[in-house]
Amino acid sequence: MLIAAIAIGIFGGLAVISTANGLTKMRQKNAIKSYVSHLQIHNPKYLKYGNVIDVISNSKLEDFLNKSKEVAAFSKRLKIESFVESVGGNGGVILNGIEPNNERLVTNIFSQCINNNYFNKFGKRPPIIISEKLAKRLNAEVGTSIKCSFTDIRGEPSLGVFKIINIFSTSNSLYDEVNAFVLLKDLAVLAKEEHVHEYAIIARDAKNVENLRNNLSSNFKNLQTDSWRAIAPELGYADKMMEIVMTLFLIIIMLALAFGIINTMLMAVFERKKEIGMLLSVGMNKRKIFWMILWESICLAIIAGPIGILISYGVISLFSIIGINVAFAADGLRSVGLDSTIYPSLDNKFYWLMTALVIITSILSCIYPARKALQLNPSETLRTSV
Repeated sequence: MLIAAIAIGIFGGLAVISTANGLTKMRQKNAIKSYVSHLQIHNPKYLKYGNVIDVISNSKLEDFLNKSKEVAAFSKRLKIESFVESVGGNGGVILNGIEPNNERLVTNIFSQCINNNYFNKFGKRPPIIISEKLAKRLNAEVGTSIKCSFTDIRGEPSLGVFKIINIFSTSNSLYDEVNAFVLLKDLAVLAKEEHVHEYAIIARDAKNVENLRNNLSSNFKNLQTDSWRAIAPELGYADKMMEIVMTLFLIIIMLALAFGIINTMLMAVFERKKEIGMLLSVGMNKRKIFWMILWESICLAIIAGPIGILISYGVISLFSIIGINVAFAADGLRSVGLDSTIYPSLDNKFYWLMTALVIITSILSCIYPARKALQLNPSETLRTSV
């Protein structure tokens, strides 16, 4: 029973940790692919005030990005806050002026659209791609024309009429609600601005994001370069929280294992105290008594630990491929940037850490029962009936 309890406890703890880790990784991956990217470059004043005039005018930046071996892809954006209206409704939105060929290398918005028209086919009227959530608010659909009004670079009112050519839906409903995409050249004409507000960058190696950020910051000190952790600090906090959660669950698992072993070995000692007393009375070395109890405890852990870890590895590996469908909570998950299918994730080194902790905990847990056995008085234990 103890072996089964230890194995089930290890499996339960690792299952919870892997699911939580999978959720954290999914949210980071979705955010980076959808709208955050690895790095973003802005005019510092634009981040502070959000004015249309605070653009990036450094002509050497693109040359640097094109030549850098650390940059996999980048996309430039002209961002304008606009008021949109259609026959069926109105609302506020951020118009993202993009170059489609570059943008699809940085974000996956193109794959989240209802059809394959990612600025491929459109008529004379400037095209626009809006989110499903915005489409419902405007009571609009593909083919509908909408008006976008905003203030241009000179502070004068500007009005553009766009035709919806596609509708997208990402895993983050909050992002969808306030973002729409148009061609950079169309928005530049309306805003009377040839420069851009933002460069979104994907690093060739995700591990070198900070090195790339430092390199860009040192070369372009008049611009502000932020990694995804600074752009979306909640994602960085989620990483730290995940470390705390994993540590807490490890402590809980090890405490449960320790109390289980201590309880079982104490019962074993007191049930066999007459036998232990006899062994002591005939001259058996106390060290051998100690090692006898120690090895019994270690054997329990060596049997139960690998069983629990192997079951956990098999189940987690299976569900990391097929996923756990939680479609019943899809709307709630989308509000925090998550998909309705969860893929548990756990590094292999974590299994080795768990194996080592199980062995260490089993050794430490049996010290107290072993000491109680050595404190038994042989003459008194031999006089007892049990």
